[in-house]
Order: sequence, then structure tokens, then C-alpha cells
Amino acid sequence: MKTIIYLTLTLASLNSLASVEGTSISNAHIVYQNGSSTVLRGKAPSNKTQIKELINLGVTEFLIFKNDVKGEVEKEISMLQSLGIQKGSISHVPFLWKDLHNFKSACEMTITALRKIEGAVKEGKSLYFHCTAGEDRTGYLAGLWGLWANTYPSLRSSFNNELCARGYEAGNPNKPFRDVVSKIRETLTPTYLKMAVVLHEARSTGAALDISLCDSEPDLEQWKLSSHQFQCASVKKLATE
Repeated sequence: MKTIIYLTLTLASLNSLASVEGTSISNAHIVYQNGSSTVLRGKAPSNKTQIKELINLGVTEFLIFKNDVKGEVEKEISMLQSLGIQKGSISHVPFLWKDLHNFKSACEMTITALRKIEGAVKEGKSLYFHCTAGEDRTGYLAGLWGLWANTYPSLRSSFNNELCARGYEAGNPNKPFRDVVSKIRETLTPTYLKMAVVLHEARSTGAALDISLCDSEPDLEQWKLSSHQFQCASVKKLATE
């Protein structure tokens, strides 16, 4: 049991560590690299120092993938602009982490974000995207980008290695189950699976990223997919069994 508890603490620490040299931002990871373009994910930068770290790494594009709760998004945009980031290089997509009951709206926001990433890559620019903690919505978007960019060979691979391994729902063992993990499993994970189907069909037909892809909501049962099949293991739960 001591070994399992130690693993829990270790994983919780790893989830919060940055794997990108040159930045102190928690949970910062490189998602994609192609030529001069690098796509990074992580926690929301908390001050100008952390934003400067990203700029020093070559980041010129910023994607804020979260709803504004207490004016924090407006504050970040102000900091970015004060450090020389142009308004056109800052995108804000007000995506929710729970209560995603309108698939079309969630899909359109996701496609908008993916197009932003794709545009930066095509232009050879480096982009940083985040939500609040850099785990749930950030993992959602990173996993979908990985599927679209063929970084991951399968839906299962993207979910395990891009979402769970970097703190998605119970992948962070310190995350409250009732108030957070269960809420994510209710609508964010099903939306992830549906978007994976949308992107798969788009790839199969050679379609581009366009909000018209959101006109039809995939039937997960038809694709033999269930959110119950895609849940991150909680090491903390194992320690109590």
C-alpha cells in the first residue's frame, strides 16, 4: 500500500511539472513540432514573467481556451498586449469545462480553436494554448489536435497519453471526484469522443476544418463508443482498495 500511495504523490507532482525547458508554467508540454512551428499547452500564465518566458521560447500566438470567470481572461489579454503581442495573435474561445449540453456550440468553438492551431502551424509560427489549470479543456483540445495532426495513431492512444497522463479528470489524483471528475465525465468526455468522430470523418473525406462539420452530431452508440470506456484511472482510488 505504501508503494501505491507513493506513486499517487509522484504522479500528482509530475502532472504539475513543466516538461518545457525555459518556462516555469505548470503542466507545460510540447504538443506538436513541425519545422519552425511549435505548439505548446499548459496552465494559464499567472504573470508577465511567465508570458515573457513563452515569448523567449518563440511563442507569438496565444489561444485562451476557457470562459472568463472573474476577469482573468481580460487581464491576460491586457498583459499580452503590453508585452507586444498583437491583437490578431490573441484568440479567446470561451469554452466550458462542464455542462456542455449544446453539441453544435461546443463543436464550433472546438473547430475554431483547432483552426487557430492549424493556421499557426501552416504559417510556421509557435503557439501556446491553455485553459485554467492546463489539464481538462487543454487536454481535450491537445488530444483532438493530436488526432487531426496524426500525432496519435488512435483515439485510445490520444486519451491515455495526452489527456490522462497530463491530469485530465482523475488523471490528477488530487482532483475532487464529485465536483470535478464526475462533471467532466458527464459532458466533456462525450464531447471529446464526438469530436474525434467528426475529425475522423473529415479526414476520411478530405474535408477541411470548418464549422459546417458541426451540422450533424455523431451518435456514439453507432460508433460503439461510450464515455464509460474512456475514464482515467485514479491511482488514489487504488490506494484505498
